[in-house]
Amino acid sequence: MPTKEDFEIAFAIARKDFGQRDPSLQADKAGVPWIAASGEEGGHAEVPFLATPYVIRGPAADVSYKEDPGKEPALWEKILVLHYFSTSDGSPMAQEHISFKEVREAMLYVPTFEKRAVAPLLGRFGGNPEQILEPAQQLGGKKEDLGDFSVTIPVLPRVPITLVFWKQDEEFEARLSILFDRTVVRYLPTEDIVLSAQMMAYRLIGLAGRT
Repeated sequence: MPTKEDFEIAFAIARKDFGQRDPSLQADKAGVPWIAASGEEGGHAEVPFLATPYVIRGPAADVSYKEDPGKEPALWEKILVLHYFSTSDGSPMAQEHISFKEVREAMLYVPTFEKRAVAPLLGRFGGNPEQILEPAQQLGGKKEDLGDFSVTIPVLPRVPITLVFWKQDEEFEARLSILFDRTVVRYLPTEDIVLSAQMMAYRLIGLAGRT
């Protein structure tokens, strides 16, 4: 489990990486606009993560919530948003699904991915996957035509995640596949792919609990 010091170091590295790139070019690669500051150094980009808009301000790479600038995002949120912005290489979506096990270096993270993303979603929605549609739509998701029930959620502008459920039958228990576009590694480091899926699961379960 990472410590606060680990997060602070990771955040410092992410800010340094941001400062070494052309923010306007990176924003274009990440699929978000870069809004230059008028008459002064800096500018900012708005990056939506799970339907929550974050603001990255240059040149210091400060990260805040757009709709609640007085509230401080957690360090992991700042790191993930900065990683997405700086990692993005602008590759067009491949429109080809891959499983997490096909992601680069995924085998180091498979147990964590299964425990923190797959198991919670399957436990909450596996018996009735149609119940995921409304919370998914609140995150900008849409229904797909895969498995017994499926949705795709735009977790980040160029990181869609597709959830494919198979209901329990006489032969098999309920199952869930979490799928990514093949380009996902061009937009997020592997560890952040896990974190994105985990936070998506928690948000969906939380939203479902309010309905």
